[in-house]
Amino acid sequence: MTVQQETFPRPFNENYDLIGTLGKGGMGLVYKALDKKLKREVAFKILDSSSDDEAIQRFYLEAQAMKELDHQNIVHVFDFGKQNNQLFIAMTYVKGYSLSDVLEKRRQLPFDAIELVIKQIARGLLYAHSKGIVHRDVKPSNIMLTRDNRVYVMDFGISYIQEMEKDRLTKTGMTMGTPEYMSPEQCHGDEVTMQSDIYSMGVILFEMTCGRLPFEGARPVEIAIKHVQEEPPDPKQFRSGMPHGLSELILKCLKKKLNERFHDMQEFLDACDQVFPQKEHHKSPRITGKRHSLLKRNSITEAATRLPARVRIIRRRLTALAISLFPLLILLMILLMLTHKPESTIREMEWSEALGNYEETVIEPDGPSSYPLKNLTDGELNTAWLNSMPAKPQNPVLTLYFDNNTLITHIGFAIGYQKSIDDPFGDRFRVFKKPKKVTLETKDGFKQTIKFENIKGMQYPKIQAMETTEIKIYLDEVYEAENKDFAISEIRLLGMEL
Repeated sequence: MTVQQETFPRPFNENYDLIGTLGKGGMGLVYKALDKKLKREVAFKILDSSSDDEAIQRFYLEAQAMKELDHQNIVHVFDFGKQNNQLFIAMTYVKGYSLSDVLEKRRQLPFDAIELVIKQIARGLLYAHSKGIVHRDVKPSNIMLTRDNRVYVMDFGISYIQEMEKDRLTKTGMTMGTPEYMSPEQCHGDEVTMQSDIYSMGVILFEMTCGRLPFEGARPVEIAIKHVQEEPPDPKQFRSGMPHGLSELILKCLKKKLNERFHDMQEFLDACDQVFPQKEHHKSPRITGKRHSLLKRNSITEAATRLPARVRIIRRRLTALAISLFPLLILLMILLMLTHKPESTIREMEWSEALGNYEETVIEPDGPSSYPLKNLTDGELNTAWLNSMPAKPQNPVLTLYFDNNTLITHIGFAIGYQKSIDDPFGDRFRVFKKPKKVTLETKDGFKQTIKFENIKGMQYPKIQAMETTEIKIYLDEVYEAENKDFAISEIRLLGMEL
């Protein structure tokens, strides 16, 4: 049955109704569907019923890869399974347009739009790479833009999970891709790495900047040969007025040799910050608005002109309300001060002294490259405390001391990452080993083991309240990562002095 002959809406199973077609993906049809339980629209990919065993294995690989990815610039998998011998994946439904659609209409994009798109692509791929996942088919048709200019990387159908190298698929799975955007090593059939994604992203950056591809040909094999043998043209030939360093940035992505490209997406993003400097107004981190609009239509333009007027009206009303409530707020604050009893209130606690047992090799004096203990409480996630794995696990990695007997009721940790730059998006992190289990020991010998989830952000595992003047923290187990050190970005203690 062809796509045109299908009728909608129609049920797929008890959880999903198919309500339309979105297109054909690399391994099957993609529908718009309704998740009946959560009352939300999803993109619903169904594997072609005639697919062979290898296609089925790749389909499972896509689902397994994507379910590990939870990032604002990556399409998220909500569900996958099998129904009547049909495999399916339910994922984020992106309302918008593909980058390929935009490039067909606009060819060269404005430089502020290029910055907006390429940084979000790089952020999504940086996160995927931190999970050991290489996309392997980065191209404009796999990049979606929403009407509020959020960028999504999608279709990890031929992605490769590095940890599964021993179980990789056959040769067919090693050379898949789109010739116009394939790296030289991929064209040559060699191993594909995260730097292959950097190359493909460089082709996209070239295309957005110059309005054409770096390598063109009548047949796919001609394009592949050019990727392997020919040097790309200088982007300055096709675009004037480029930001300083943009041409060099693009050409470094397109280097034939891996060791001449950017080492990873983090390095690429750092270089992007030099070409497109961070704006000074950090108080407005939103990426929406008329200035960066890539997908303008009359309805969107009209909405953009109406919205500020409405916002101004609402703002004036809220201001008037705040002024009228100000005396009441002052009165409530006075009452709170009169009735507040800090000695019996749980609050954030501070320790008087801390000792890191490995500070002779890790914790250095304050300086540009140091990791002082004060990083644990400075409220800055870009100043993590990095520590080498303890040679003797029976020794505490950290000991906290209190001047007075203290009751600790909650302990919070931000673990496993260090914020590399404080940008408006707030997602530029270097990933380290994350503590998985730690043991807390009080001065009188009471011990308890707490477990952490493998997530990014502050978390407060359940603990039994502890009355003590010191807490020793032992590292029992970690979530593995490429970096040799483990990281603790912040520690927060809640309790009261006794």
